Amino acid sequence: MPPPEERLTTLEYNLDQFKAEATTYYQEMAMQVTMSKGLTEDAVKRLMQLRVQVDKRFNSTDQQLAELKQDISDHTPRLDRLETKVDAIQTTLAQILARLPEKS
Repeated sequence: MPPPEERLTTLEYNLDQFKAEATTYYQEMAMQVTMSKGLTEDAVKRLMQLRVQVDKRFNSTDQQLAELKQDISDHTPRLDRLETKVDAIQTTLAQILARLPEKS
């Protein structure tokens, strides 16, 4: 078995190596966490911008749909009147056809 001084020297060397490796790994981990945080913040900002854009488009689409509904409701009475007139014309034509003599 090695003498106690040699064992102590080996232990101190191994402890210094462990400290150096632990410090290196900690620094690498800290850098990775910092990069992840930055990427996450950037992603959140982009998502917020996308949400604003989507909200604007939905609002625009809602407005267009409201305008179309109004146009349709404006044209519905006109179409009803035209349908009534077409029905009257068809009735008149049927009466005229009924009065015409048949061809031999």
